[in-house]
Amino acid sequence: MFFDDPSLDLEISLVLLGVSFIISVFIFIFKRNFKLALIWFSVLGNLSFLVNLGSRMYSFYRVEWFVYFVFIFWPLINFFLIIVYVYKFKKK
Repeated sequence: MFFDDPSLDLEISLVLLGVSFIISVFIFIFKRNFKLALIWFSVLGNLSFLVNLGSRMYSFYRVEWFVYFVFIFWPLINFFLIIVYVYKFKKK
């Protein structure tokens, strides 16, 4: 999506995934809430691969199934995690 080089697109996605991991670690350190950190990591990790959804990276590395996972299933998992977190938060 960013460039015509699939390996560069993969590097960008992995760097963004690393940034989302670092953000979630900081959230865990400051808030001491593992579930909230997991939700942030999942949502930002999903966004890091959604940015490159139209890339040739997936066909070059022969992981076309990952496009369906990133576009359909991972947002459903994020939605479920957020609903469970909000439900538990309101219950307290």
